[in-house]
Amino acid sequence: MDDVMANRLRFLVVFTAFFISNPLLAGGYQSPEFVAGTETISLQQAKKMHAEGVTFIDVRSPRQYNKRHIPGAVHLYVKDMFTEQNLLKLGDKDTPLVLYCNGAHCSLSYKAAEKAVAWGFTNIKYYRDGFRAWRKDGNPLEYGKQ
Repeated sequence: MDDVMANRLRFLVVFTAFFISNPLLAGGYQSPEFVAGTETISLQQAKKMHAEGVTFIDVRSPRQYNKRHIPGAVHLYVKDMFTEQNLLKLGDKDTPLVLYCNGAHCSLSYKAAEKAVAWGFTNIKYYRDGFRAWRKDGNPLEYGKQ
């Protein structure tokens, strides 16, 4: 085996080992099932709360939200618009709020839930399964910026 082939083989072995050992690259990331101070809700609970008019907050990127989202969801991107002041515009700190992102492979809703709890919000519903589960279940969607 010449040096070029040996170097390519070494690169392939190192790259494969890195890819397999990195859960974010391998698609194996899972957000926490529970966030202290919140209630983790299922798809069925989310559907019931949505029908009852509980406020849903989409913490995904503007591009994802504008493409499609749960009907009536307020868009507060976790990286800039998800603030204590913006949450207080939706009600007091005891108002039920459902936070969601793309699902268990997405970290945005659990990060938002942690922030909300740290700010003193006491009725946060962590919809871990998120938008992906909502869509796959055949529930209504809204398209475009609301």
